[in-house]
Amino acid sequence: MESQPQKRYRRTKADIAEDIRKAAVDQILEKGFSGSLVTEIIKKAKIEPPVFYNRYKDLDAFFSEFVKSCDYWLVDIAKEAAKQESTKVQYKSLLKGLIDSLRGKSVMLELLRWEIAEATDTTKRTATIREMFTTPLTENYRKLFAHSGVDFVALSAIIIGGIYYLSLHRETATFCGIDVATDEGSARISKAIDGLADILFSHIDPRDSKERIAQKMREKGLDENTINECLNG
Repeated sequence: MESQPQKRYRRTKADIAEDIRKAAVDQILEKGFSGSLVTEIIKKAKIEPPVFYNRYKDLDAFFSEFVKSCDYWLVDIAKEAAKQESTKVQYKSLLKGLIDSLRGKSVMLELLRWEIAEATDTTKRTATIREMFTTPLTENYRKLFAHSGVDFVALSAIIIGGIYYLSLHRETATFCGIDVATDEGSARISKAIDGLADILFSHIDPRDSKERIAQKMREKGLDENTINECLNG
C-alpha cells in the first residue's frame, strides 16, 4: 500500500501572530529595539513579508502594538507586594521585585534602554502609561507621609531611578564595585533597600499609621468600639 501524503500543517492567524511575537522577542533580546530588523523578525517567524505587512504598516507600527503588553511585569510586582500586610514590607517587596525582574536580559530592560535612547511616539507612550499606572501608588505613599516632613515620592524616584541605572549599566561595568546581575550584588542592594525603607518609615507619626489601620478596619465593617479596643487595648 502506498503511504498517504502527510497533511501540511496550516497555521492559524493566532499561530502566526504568536510566531511573530516570539521572533520579535528573540530579536529584541539579541539586538535591542533599535537594532532589530523587520527582515530578521520575518525570517525567524517563518512567514512571507506580505503576511507581516498585511498586519502592520511597518516595524514601528508593530512595536507600537507589541510594547502594550510589556509593562504587565510591573502590575504583577505590585500585586505580589500588596499581599504583604505591613506598608513598609509592601514597599520593600515592590523594590526588590523590581530588582529581580531586571536582573536578567528581558524585553522590559530593553524597553527601558530604548526609552532612554530614543524619544519616539512609542517610547513616550509606554513611559507615560507606566507613569499613569504608578500614580495611584505614589499618591497613597504621599498621603501616608504627608505630615512626616519627608518627600517620600521624590526619594523613591531616586531609588527606583538608581535601580534602573544599575540594571542598564551592568553590561558596561560594575557601579561602585556592585554588579546587580550577580547574587552577591543583588543581595547587597536588597539589604540596602531594607535599611533605606526602615529609615524612611521611621519618620511616620505612629498616629498616622494607626489611622490608616483604623480606616482599613472600617472598610472591613468593624465598628468604632472594636477598632479602638484593637488599637488602644
